[in-house]
Amino acid sequence: MKTLRFKKDKVIKISEELFPDELCERCGRCCILHAYKTENGLEVIYCQHLDKETKLCSVYKNRFEHGCLTVMEGIMAGVFPKDCPYVKDLESYEEPWFYRLIREENE
Repeated sequence: MKTLRFKKDKVIKISEELFPDELCERCGRCCILHAYKTENGLEVIYCQHLDKETKLCSVYKNRFEHGCLTVMEGIMAGVFPKDCPYVKDLESYEEPWFYRLIREENE
């Protein structure tokens, strides 16, 4: 199997054209790295750059220098919840399993 190689700056430009920032609801859910159940309830691990109060990225302008994914990469990696505006109309999109836990916790 061959590895797909691409230039990050090209992916950033194409992703920004296809998926404008205006679609983002600023919910911060795409910044969830992991979630799991504990005896005290659900534990959610967020990206270190997410301000959990404002739900905004503290390094947003330079986020790609900090390893953040473009929307296109995020879709391919499956990081968004299924109701995210970027993926809600994609029939074959599968969200990470832990979003079900998060929804159950919030009900």
